[in-house]
Amino acid sequence: MNNNNHLTMRPIALLSFLLWCTNIIILVESSSPGPRKLVMGVDGGTESIRACLFDAHNGAIVGTSCATPYPTNHPHPGWAEQSPADWYERLGASVRGALESLATGETEEYEICAICLDTTCCSVVVLDQDHQPLRPALLWMDARSAPQTKEILQKCKGNPALNINCGGQGPLSAEWMTPKCLWVHQKEPEIWKQAHTICEYQDFLNYKLTGKMVASSCNAATRWHWNGEECIRTDDNGNNSKKGRPMALYKTLGIPELADKLPQTCLPMGAVVGGLTEEAAKHLNLPKDLPVIQGGADAFVGMIGLGCIHPGQLCLITGSSHLHCVVTSKPSTAPGIWGAYPGAPMPGMNFAEGGQSSTGSIVRWAKSKLFQQGDSLSYKDLDDEAAKIPPGCDGLVALETFQGSRTPVTDPLARGSLVGLTLSHSRAHLWRALMEAVCFGTRACVEGLANAGHVADEIIIAGGATRSPLWLQMHADITGLPVVVCENGDAPLLGCAILASIGVGIHEDVDTAVKAMVRQSRRVVPNENDKQTYKSLYNQVYSKLGDATRPIAHAIADLRGGGIDDHGDDKAKKRRVVISPSLLAADWSNIRGEVEKCIKAKASRLHVDVFDGVFLDSPHALTFGPQMVQAIRRSCDNCDSQAVLDLHMCVERPLRYVQPMADAGGDRFIFQWEAMGGSDTGALQEAIRLAKAVISSGMQCGVSINPGTDVESIHPLLETGLVDLVDILAVEPGFGGQKFQPRALQKLRDLKEWRDQERDRRKFELLVDGGINEHTASSAVKAGAGILVAGTYLFKHPEGLRAGVEEITAPSHGGAQS
Repeated sequence: MNNNNHLTMRPIALLSFLLWCTNIIILVESSSPGPRKLVMGVDGGTESIRACLFDAHNGAIVGTSCATPYPTNHPHPGWAEQSPADWYERLGASVRGALESLATGETEEYEICAICLDTTCCSVVVLDQDHQPLRPALLWMDARSAPQTKEILQKCKGNPALNINCGGQGPLSAEWMTPKCLWVHQKEPEIWKQAHTICEYQDFLNYKLTGKMVASSCNAATRWHWNGEECIRTDDNGNNSKKGRPMALYKTLGIPELADKLPQTCLPMGAVVGGLTEEAAKHLNLPKDLPVIQGGADAFVGMIGLGCIHPGQLCLITGSSHLHCVVTSKPSTAPGIWGAYPGAPMPGMNFAEGGQSSTGSIVRWAKSKLFQQGDSLSYKDLDDEAAKIPPGCDGLVALETFQGSRTPVTDPLARGSLVGLTLSHSRAHLWRALMEAVCFGTRACVEGLANAGHVADEIIIAGGATRSPLWLQMHADITGLPVVVCENGDAPLLGCAILASIGVGIHEDVDTAVKAMVRQSRRVVPNENDKQTYKSLYNQVYSKLGDATRPIAHAIADLRGGGIDDHGDDKAKKRRVVISPSLLAADWSNIRGEVEKCIKAKASRLHVDVFDGVFLDSPHALTFGPQMVQAIRRSCDNCDSQAVLDLHMCVERPLRYVQPMADAGGDRFIFQWEAMGGSDTGALQEAIRLAKAVISSGMQCGVSINPGTDVESIHPLLETGLVDLVDILAVEPGFGGQKFQPRALQKLRDLKEWRDQERDRRKFELLVDGGINEHTASSAVKAGAGILVAGTYLFKHPEGLRAGVEEITAPSHGGAQS
């Protein structure tokens, strides 16, 4: 560091000292006549929180951004929780890190003028009267409130607040505020009673920084069913009224008090929330009373960061899926369209959303499943090959709805397809056809939005697609619209900086700020010849393809189970199955009490996993022995229960355990097929020998196969008639809490079909083991399972094991019984 009449201190120490001494001005080394005005942007994402300083006038990044991760807890499949305390702690670390990068990397005089935050939405926080969290936050992706979304649509049909959900037709996402609040009310009534405030990640951090609890009108308009224009209006005393809030909706749902639990003050993005408190200033290493400016949901603050603020501009966020947000002058809505949201993202604006469920995920799938050649094949290689193929792929057309469709037709059962395949088509044709399909789907979304009155005249694009020049050109050619790429791709952080600069008056309004701070790096215009080719192909083929394949996709869903949604046939719904609690997830120190809970939940069988620590080659895979099995049997006897004990023997040399387990009270001995070493013939002979020994001991015999084992390998064993149950593992053996692997469903279907071909001779039950919950149970039943083994979901259920059993055994999950 130079010594030209300046303090010779270490940079970080100098920064801290001068912050304390000069309140706002940070003097690192003065080489300009006046301080450069900076603003701090903060992006609270799903996995981390980031902070970065920007020049308040031109939007240039100053220093480097700093990200600090935080953990996510998944107590049950489909659930996702985070700690609000983690958010605040990591916020401080990220802001201090961004400041340190400035101190060590710049030699200039600065004035930090404001800070603004965006966060995930809706990540819901429940606070007591002292504003302390009563429970972990429900992260935006948490889907536990899916049943509540259906209840809302059924009970509140016709309520005008629901018009933003595809004209009132839905769907309503479990990510949104009202279904999550309804879940807390129904499932955690004591928490609900204690709840003084229910807010978002955004609101919680702003409260921690300023001591003021306020909602963002952007979040309220887009995810709370509030009117974003009305909710920010104030009375003569400056207080927000209840106008613009769905009071009738809350009353119909039986939660009118929700209106008082949500923040009572609502501010638009760009407004001043308050100044940093003394405690927050110390935590962030920023000056006390520094203005905190209202932000909003990360994606919608990102619209500001991309300069998407005028009617006709469409923001296209690309990744695994496509999100389309178009600014419009009309607050109209339609099926397949979410919004338009009045007053969002900012007052005086409206925007509407459309989407494609599978876009980037399709090309990743194709690269890994169809085209992979070790590590040598890159996306650029495939793009270069595809660039040599003419538009339209010589008659090959694809439909990109691999995971259902959202806009303009909302259909979760829609599926993808390739039409027009010939032997002359190459890998390059397939790759280009999939890329074109995504762009055709984008055109369909743009047209769907336009039909609802939301016309786009340019696309501002961000995300993964910007890395492919070929794909950018395709988006332009197929939609017929210019495609704009911005210089700064970190749109949410830049959006925060823009809002901060407006909040403290550096820029007069959002239009002025965007002109000064957002710069385009590329503008891709349609190629007129290719545009006409694609227009004909879209009108004559692609636009008809969805309607043509929809009946087939629905028929396939009925025949094959259709995923986790309950769209199966009546026979599947009437099928009676058994729930078998897996004691692997129980409290082993209180095994008697855990067994009693199972019996009280009317469990007629129990699943006992026996791991010897050798077969799985893990010291953690060491569980029950004969003595524990005997204790479990005695616990059942004490409850006057004749519950069947299924012993899943994931062990080496299972033959030596047969008699001890029979003596301990086991009813069925389920051995692991993969433990039968040697050749196929040798494995079969060893399995037959083992099965005969099991039957001779008085137990029944079953066989279990790992997720990676084909069902055909056990056909010869099943033909012998010695085995009366097949355990299909839907998770890797050895530990609980894993996600259900969908490939187990195909195994169930294949075994059921094979068994039913000669049912008089092939008599065995089908059991699926692992990852079973209220969502996956339905699919397993429809695929053919007669026994569902559930562990973590039942024993860790927040309302107790019996409640978990009841949720799985609901009629919509296949009429299961315990």
